[in-house]
Amino acid sequence: MFTADRQQLRPGTAWWPIAAAVLLGVVLVTVLVVTAGASPYTELGNGDPGFLVRLVTPLARLAADLAATLCVGSLVFAAGFVAPREDGQLSASGYAAVRLACWSGLAWLVAALVLVPFDVADTVGEPLSAVAAPGHLFGLLGALEEPRAWLVTAIVVLVVVAGAWSALRWATTVWLVALAVFALLPPLVTGHASSDAGHDLATTALLLHVPAAVVWLGTLVAVVAHVARTGGGDVALGRRYARVATWCWAIVLTTGVVDALVLVPVGQLTHSTYGVLVLVEFAVAVVLGWLGSRWRRGALAGGSIGRLVVAELVLLVAAFGMAVAQAHLAPPSFLARPATGQETLLGYALAGPPTPLRLLTDWRIDILFGPLAVLLAVGYLLAVRRASGPWPVARTVSWLAGCLLVLVATSSGIGRYAPAMFSMHMLSHMLLSMAAPVLLVLGAPLTLLDAVLPADAVSRRLFGSPVVRALTHPVVALVLFAGSPFALYLTGLFDAAARFHWAHTAIGVWFFVVGLLFAWVVVGVDPTPRRLPNLARLGMLLAAMPSDTVFAAIVLTTHRVIGNGDAGDNQYQALALPWVHGLLSDQHAAGIVALAITEVTLLAVVVILLLRWSAAEDDDAEQALIAGFS
Repeated sequence: MFTADRQQLRPGTAWWPIAAAVLLGVVLVTVLVVTAGASPYTELGNGDPGFLVRLVTPLARLAADLAATLCVGSLVFAAGFVAPREDGQLSASGYAAVRLACWSGLAWLVAALVLVPFDVADTVGEPLSAVAAPGHLFGLLGALEEPRAWLVTAIVVLVVVAGAWSALRWATTVWLVALAVFALLPPLVTGHASSDAGHDLATTALLLHVPAAVVWLGTLVAVVAHVARTGGGDVALGRRYARVATWCWAIVLTTGVVDALVLVPVGQLTHSTYGVLVLVEFAVAVVLGWLGSRWRRGALAGGSIGRLVVAELVLLVAAFGMAVAQAHLAPPSFLARPATGQETLLGYALAGPPTPLRLLTDWRIDILFGPLAVLLAVGYLLAVRRASGPWPVARTVSWLAGCLLVLVATSSGIGRYAPAMFSMHMLSHMLLSMAAPVLLVLGAPLTLLDAVLPADAVSRRLFGSPVVRALTHPVVALVLFAGSPFALYLTGLFDAAARFHWAHTAIGVWFFVVGLLFAWVVVGVDPTPRRLPNLARLGMLLAAMPSDTVFAAIVLTTHRVIGNGDAGDNQYQALALPWVHGLLSDQHAAGIVALAITEVTLLAVVVILLLRWSAAEDDDAEQALIAGFS
């Protein structure tokens, strides 16, 4: 991507496109906010908080977004774009990127803290002076979710800054990337997309849209910073950025379309400021995808990086500015019609009781797990095609069956009814955490990746890192797998999470990942960082079985309705589904489902282990016989 031609950006001029793009974003936000005036507040029936709050709140949000972008992008650059030294320490370029992440993270922290009082004033429609008194401010913070979200972000960013300040090893940057991306999420799940009809789709789409956009712009800025420090780069680095930008563009475009369809009725796209901004953003994304691919190909062939940096930076920052302005406006869908009770709580309406036909045919695609299952299946098939030599058909069948089970558990009628009924939630949860992981690890995906990936692939370092080694320790994997259901369902944590779609998504991700870790250690075909003999694997499995049985027995016998506590606004009771004849009866059905799926899955794993053990002993006996004759 970086060649030593005269058109190349020089270190002394590499920063001016960034400064120009930021200035453009500030001007764009200011113009849009001033033009809108007090109308975004009066449309929702709120008071006007005054010019100071109307202007500073979106500008502080833009500052937080841009600082977060630079922080996340720099960490991604250090973790995935430049190789560490052989001893695991950061290279010079990686260390410089982490230091840049530290300083930009500090700016992110300050902007998030500034947003706490300003967001309170902006939400309640009062001047800053009216809410600034500590007692009043803390009282409002206890009642308002979005300002609290910025406070959570500030706390997480403080941890990221402290970690980046002392980070010297590559493995540390992987943790910091995860924390920094997590810090992006709290304000997203409390904004416009988190309520009203379709909020299940809009929230998940936004949770993918914003991190993808941040990584896209952030890694671009990190590449420019690398040019500024070194005066050049290499073609491999450029190719890596091109791949990342292409994937981010695809995610941004598709999730943006989903959000637009939920938040803006089609007839309002050209009749509202919000809709016009959506159309402009979509046009910018299409232009970036088309021109960006052409410019990247030219850069890789020895062309100019200057045009790439200037055009892509300007368009991306303009899109960020329009997104900030959108957050300041009320989506037309909020004003179009009142939502029903089920649409408010679930994001959609249920047609009736969950009959077998509805569970099979009444689909609502989960924006995270649905595309993930399809991409995993397609990617696996492409990798099999690229692999040298034949690949076992049984492994392919197992992997595809696991992907299909993930899709069914989250996007079929099972996934549609899961947020509304504890029995359906438990069915989806058990398929996602127990059955699907076993099928997926039997597909040997890491062995397949090892056969097709280049020697310098980031995934090779990741799967061999101390983080993965610690997580796949038998004791850690067993405790996470056996203890997670008790920690979630029997402590009141699920009661607080039941009414939030983002919490259901987080629960699904957690149990899916924990299930994959446990299945990888116990029955996986791929080697683990800590190779276990078959006897130890069988011991782990036998240790896990009683805990699952005890959990199912508690769910069956307890008289406390799980997920219907005051912390979750009595979610199941508020839904009042006419076909649920008693919440405890539905909960008992959940216990039966948990027990059945657990026992069937774990017994199947025991059979697989015993067959594998027997086959290994036969191979050893055959080798010994051959050695004896020789």
